[in-house]
Amino acid sequence: MSVVLPHSEEGERIVLSCILLDGPASLAKAIDGKIEEECFYLPQHRRLWRAIQWQHKNSQPLELHALVEELKKVNKLHEVGGLAGLVEMTQAACTTAQLSHWIDVIRQHYVMRELHATCSRMAEKTLAHSGSVEGFVMEVNNLITKHHEGQKQETLADAADSAIQLVERVQAGTYTDKDIGMSFPWPDWDRRFGLAKPGELIIISARPGMGKSSCCRQIAQHWARDGKVLLFSREMPTKQMAPLFAQTESGISYRDILSGRLSHSYLETFKQELAKVRNLQVAVYDQDRTLSHIVTRAKAFAQVSKPKAICVDYLQRYDAQQERGETRDMALGRFTMAMKDLAIELSVPVILLAQLGRSVERENREPRLSDLRESGNLEQDADRVIFLNAPDHRPDGTMQTITDNDLRFIYVDAIQAKGRSDGTGRCGMMFDRPITKLLPYAPV
Repeated sequence: MSVVLPHSEEGERIVLSCILLDGPASLAKAIDGKIEEECFYLPQHRRLWRAIQWQHKNSQPLELHALVEELKKVNKLHEVGGLAGLVEMTQAACTTAQLSHWIDVIRQHYVMRELHATCSRMAEKTLAHSGSVEGFVMEVNNLITKHHEGQKQETLADAADSAIQLVERVQAGTYTDKDIGMSFPWPDWDRRFGLAKPGELIIISARPGMGKSSCCRQIAQHWARDGKVLLFSREMPTKQMAPLFAQTESGISYRDILSGRLSHSYLETFKQELAKVRNLQVAVYDQDRTLSHIVTRAKAFAQVSKPKAICVDYLQRYDAQQERGETRDMALGRFTMAMKDLAIELSVPVILLAQLGRSVERENREPRLSDLRESGNLEQDADRVIFLNAPDHRPDGTMQTITDNDLRFIYVDAIQAKGRSDGTGRCGMMFDRPITKLLPYAPV
């Protein structure tokens, strides 16, 4: 028994009718809505769409009589239902008022047919004991991408209208920082680096032990007050994260808790913070190992509820999935480009941690953009790059030895080496080692 897949004959006829009635203006709307030949289910509608595209590509008028003449020349008129069928087609829509609605309907049915095809392919592979989970993840990722491609493209006019509304809010005194971005946990970062903005790829890079993972957790914890933050971690499992979030807020070292040296009141305070962590709006994923895993999970999550931000700890710990003939540097370049695309598509900031090369430590100097380890397109794709660097001397001139385990506070320079819309800058921080927390600088 043949299966009738999801489709709307009415919707397909109305979209094609609008194009034949209205010409290039309606065709442009359909193309902006990501309508392609595959989106049409009925063969005659696919052939008509192909003919319309040919007319447009060859600068021929998108009018019924011109289309009929061209189809007669190539003996294809019968394939679109003949003259009577085309005349009937133009009567499907009296106006173009509902064009956008039917474009969305056609796209949705197309994605559902693709979902059916994907599931059928994977079912066949499963029964044949072929394929892999990774292959299924890539299939799902491609499907979600097709779904997102149908979203309306914002025009320059839309952007101008949004900017006018923002200026009017400034004039009315109702404008706040949240209108342009998200604040960091440290006010100095907001003042000197600028707010994190939707669509930004933010690279935070440091040598091992400089606190980049702690920095990422603090930012995630801060942003989670206003929505869900997705935290992908190959550096640390979820089980170890809960106590770290609790010690950041309580100021009590989890190591000291486990040593048994602290009083009952400290233990109770820590337990209270752990109880709060249970409700923290940070979703931690420690099992995803590849780029496709991250992208697929993030897009799937966004189908249900848009995340506030995405954090990835850290680049070099993930499988770059090198393709044939590709270097690791090129593969990492694809990774960072995909992270930037994800930030734009979901309109959220994406924080990507990255390891610094050994040359910084060997040459005992501040990091530079060229020091980004196995950089790929890291510098090019990033909207901002922030380095965490612990110099030999603090601002007051005193020396600090990072290898000194008795030294509780380490002075750290947070250096924004690239800021696409906010420029460069720096601010001093103190890294409280027992509770792995970055604090504003204060002489100790």
